[in-house]
Amino acid sequence: MFPNEDPIGKHIQMGGRHNDKEWTTIVGIVGDIRQYGLDQPSNMEVYIPQAQDFSFWYSVAVRTKGDPLRMEQTVRQAFLSADNTQPLFQVQPLEDYVAASLGARRFTLLLLGLFGTLALVLAAVGIYGVISYAVSLRTRELGIRLALGAPRRDVLHMVMQQGLKLAATGLVVGLVASIAFMRFLASLLFQVKPADALTTFAVLLLLGAVALVANYLPARRASRLDPNVALRYE
Repeated sequence: MFPNEDPIGKHIQMGGRHNDKEWTTIVGIVGDIRQYGLDQPSNMEVYIPQAQDFSFWYSVAVRTKGDPLRMEQTVRQAFLSADNTQPLFQVQPLEDYVAASLGARRFTLLLLGLFGTLALVLAAVGIYGVISYAVSLRTRELGIRLALGAPRRDVLHMVMQQGLKLAATGLVVGLVASIAFMRFLASLLFQVKPADALTTFAVLLLLGAVALVANYLPARRASRLDPNVALRYE
């Protein structure tokens, strides 16, 4: 409102300029607040002394020790003792107000988390199934390798290498897709950057670990094939 000037002592009109309105004098400055929810941007706000304007309803914050709801009756009695015509309603802990303002966003992120967990499980099962099927198709080949003296460790590495290449391709594609998805995620987060390097690294590490385990199980089974049985496999 007053760039590069000291606003103390300046005069403003509330609700737009009008010749019939009184001018209000600025007597102090406060920090930005999020009036309508933690996920909403800060807007222009003005604090008005209650004695000068009774056209608004007011909220009272009470700091307590322990459960704040236990103090509700005490606070009511204090109000009624001062003025028994003053209503007191919507008494809630501050945590409930904060949770209510973020309720829809929390629910959306919870659903995303559940779907993400389900996708992770399906990915692990899918990797395991694909590698197991690939091992079954190469059973005779693996049996021949083992019969000719190939170390079981080499068979294990060969099968795992095949699966990890597929997993690495999936991780790269997923990383690119997540970057394109970040703009949507930014609308669901509060004071958290969607492009957080530590979180991205942690997720890639988790997915890599899941892919490693899903690859290791069929690869380990392939390395323990009995060449005599494998050569008779059709």
